[in-house]
Amino acid sequence: MREAADAIYRRAQALAATYRERNATRILALLEEAAEFEHAEALFELGSWRHHGIGAPRDEARAVTLWERAAGAGHLEARFQLALACERGAGTPRDAVRAFSLYEACARAGHVGAVYETGRCRYYGIGTPVDRAAAAADFVRARSYGHAEAECDAAETDGPRRMPRPG
Repeated sequence: MREAADAIYRRAQALAATYRERNATRILALLEEAAEFEHAEALFELGSWRHHGIGAPRDEARAVTLWERAAGAGHLEARFQLALACERGAGTPRDAVRAFSLYEACARAGHVGAVYETGRCRYYGIGTPVDRAAAAADFVRARSYGHAEAECDAAETDGPRRMPRPG
């Protein structure tokens, strides 16, 4: 089964590499087929396509469902996108505590963007108590990994420039 899902996914990638817009319908069909086998990368990409409305109408709720399945299959970027969706309330009820928990899990797994987001949440108290010392440590860690936004923050302010997302 895994080999079949990988082959289907590779066909979708080959089509996307040639001319994505012209092949969008076929690519979506292939991604859907590979997703039926719980292929993590196909689930993530299909969720991203639904999130952005590529080849089909934008559907945030479907994107979140697909990202949850991909995250369950171990896809780190899907978990990060799910955290962003939870914080924004895009396709799922707004849940700052869950968003922070997901950011933290991604940061522990080495996702550089999540290290920064964890610091931002700690700085502003989003889904967790305010802890400026821990936030500063997160920002230093994100800068050490080369996270551009964290580097800009260090040069211009004493905290993250990006404020909490509107509630």
